[in-house]
Amino acid sequence: MPKRVDHQERRRQIAEALFRIAAARGLQAVTLRAVAAEAGISMNLVQYYFPTKEEMERFAWQRIVELTAARAGEGVTSAVKTGDTRAIVRAYLVGVLPTDERGRMLCAVLMAYFAVDVTRGSQAQDQQALTPHLVQALTDLLTSAQPPPPLDPSMEANALVSMAAGLLNGMLVNVYDTTHATAIIDYRLDQLFPSG
Repeated sequence: MPKRVDHQERRRQIAEALFRIAAARGLQAVTLRAVAAEAGISMNLVQYYFPTKEEMERFAWQRIVELTAARAGEGVTSAVKTGDTRAIVRAYLVGVLPTDERGRMLCAVLMAYFAVDVTRGSQAQDQQALTPHLVQALTDLLTSAQPPPPLDPSMEANALVSMAAGLLNGMLVNVYDTTHATAIIDYRLDQLFPSG
């Protein structure tokens, strides 16, 4: 009996090979041939799943969004159980940081896509932007927490997301380690959520 092939798993395997290349050398180093070699499969097989580099990159972007959301979601789910808004906001912010090797690779891939967007001057229309979703989630949380005036929940959410993006970049080039980055997040959240 012939072995059944899990086509979705094969696509994910190819995306993981793309991630390794993009994290190490940037998205410009990604080719169908390079990904095939990295995945240890034939180029014909890569082309069976992704006839063009653009299709492969689109799938890999969708996959990176899924993986990034799943990583952040683990901490957010735990924080939601506490009912503590500060803890939930913190989980969202820490969840986007590269706090382990897997996270570091995924964040490096996000930055590889971002570098292409910067060169192009805009994000590709078929790439779901992550930032607006995070800003909206934090805006909703801060609105429900009813911060005292003159704090504006939407502006604060944007500021927090911008801070997290800066920390992410700094961690990728070893300006910050996890301890320092989370201390900066805690410092800011202590101002937004003073005890008592």
